[in-house]
Amino acid sequence: MADTSRRRTNYRKVKLTALNPSEAAGVIVPPLPGGPLPGEDGPLTFEPDRVSPTVSDEEALGVLRRRDAMQLAALYAESEPRALADAGLPPTLDEALATRLPTTLPKWDSKAKPTSYRLPERLLAHLAARAELEGVKVNALIELLLWELTQQPVRDPAEVAQLYELMKRRTVVAERVGLFE
Repeated sequence: MADTSRRRTNYRKVKLTALNPSEAAGVIVPPLPGGPLPGEDGPLTFEPDRVSPTVSDEEALGVLRRRDAMQLAALYAESEPRALADAGLPPTLDEALATRLPTTLPKWDSKAKPTSYRLPERLLAHLAARAELEGVKVNALIELLLWELTQQPVRDPAEVAQLYELMKRRTVVAERVGLFE
């Protein structure tokens, strides 16, 4: 029997302004005094003649600010005003965007942020085995691999797509045709 005693929650509606036509639910990030950072007002795009071969701190901060702004917008769209106040947030999204977005990148030794990604179980099994063989925890190995990736030059999206397709052919497709039996 369905519980009909539950009270319906009325969420506050927040109008979101698109950053560009490809992002219907984006938000406008208030720029820092020097103007908007790369990636702050829309997704970064690859340029073959990049000034910095790796991701620059300005690009990382710009993307971080845009992603944090989108999370704040979603929070304000889904939360009741009382819940926002209880969380210590300002009453409006505009105030939150003006006061809660980072102005610098977090320090390397700042508290780690929990994240969640969907990965194939077989890949995780190999990762766990490698971590054991190398005498580190899986988290430390992932952190090391990601740091190494940030030290490498940014690749052309077409090259990344080819590498991803090659990986899928060597794993999923090979398994389906019986190469791993």
